[in-house]
Amino acid sequence: MTAATLPILPVVPMLQTPEGLGQGSTYVMWGDPETRKLETYHLILAPTHACNLRCAHCYLPDHARNLLPEAVAVRLVQEWASIVLAERDPYRGIFHVKGGEPFVVPYLDRIARRVIETRALQFMLTTNGTILTSTTRGLLASWQEALGGYLTIVVSLDGATARTHDLLRGEGSYDRTIPFLEYLRGLGVKTYLNCVLHQLNLDDVPAFLDLAQSLGVSQVNFLPLVPKGYGAGIRTTQLPHLVIHERLRRVYESVGHATRLLLAGSLPHIEGGEQAGRFAAAFECVAAYRGLFYIRPSGSVHSCPNLEDDRHAVGNVTTEALYEIHQRLGTLYQSLHLGVPNDRYLCSGERLRYSDAADGSNLRSLRVLQQDILARTSTSPALGRRVAFCVSRNW
Repeated sequence: MTAATLPILPVVPMLQTPEGLGQGSTYVMWGDPETRKLETYHLILAPTHACNLRCAHCYLPDHARNLLPEAVAVRLVQEWASIVLAERDPYRGIFHVKGGEPFVVPYLDRIARRVIETRALQFMLTTNGTILTSTTRGLLASWQEALGGYLTIVVSLDGATARTHDLLRGEGSYDRTIPFLEYLRGLGVKTYLNCVLHQLNLDDVPAFLDLAQSLGVSQVNFLPLVPKGYGAGIRTTQLPHLVIHERLRRVYESVGHATRLLLAGSLPHIEGGEQAGRFAAAFECVAAYRGLFYIRPSGSVHSCPNLEDDRHAVGNVTTEALYEIHQRLGTLYQSLHLGVPNDRYLCSGERLRYSDAADGSNLRSLRVLQQDILARTSTSPALGRRVAFCVSRNW
């Protein structure tokens, strides 16, 4: 199918969400704690760990070129579309490809075409933005023509300048990623940025937001450095969780509406919405909520990228149907959430990782963050709907 013959998808009204939970060009992963379901179902597929870069902070355990079989990946698209149509509405489900680097996956376009054909799914892709070839340009242009607002490209950019970005991703990476972002802007593609914060780039935050606006970016996801995989080697640059939150909160409180929109889904955004009475955050993250999956190259299925260890696997798509695996999320939820402290603003995966590793320093860091936020939100009106969030945003 050529770009000229790609179907133009119908316009579906945006999901009506409680005020402040992400609308239009922004995305907030949230769910209903009563039903334990995501509002917009989200499947994340990492078909390979292979990558063209060797980033110092990479959370993966390896860069193996093992590849999920193409037939399995394509079958997943249809199975996911069926689940979304049965339990949600058209386009209230996301098929999200990350890696490794998705643009090294030989069948990436076939996944995208299958997503388009379902007329039921949004397509999201997370990339390091350094592979801008004629082939890549053509793929992005054709996907945007077919999907329009249902295409989101998330680009990893870890600094406002080449100096800070290249510290983690290698010399010359910044100068390849910026043209990629400029190309997306020219196409009108909805674009988000993922930025891992650490000691050497925390001061970049204001300039980073300015850069994002100049590039036409819709949302910025600031992420803490989690010392796992290759990232364990630079754990000395990790910042206390409260330090990151305080910096982002000061920025959030000092900027205008347009810049605040860039921070949709961040902890300051969640905290501010709760203080204003727009919603009441639930006492848990969305780990193991129905409609949230992370699938590794081996086919192993988990609830999210921060719970990718074998202990929390719920099945394997190379031998089982996704629908059957979907039924097991309730059991995983019980093991993750019941009988644990009210971790209202904490990532369950991060908490469990530090607990398993007897990392008392990071466990205390998480608790200090939560106590700080609770001290300010305990007197908030909390008049709105109860909501559970992904507070990690590692998607």
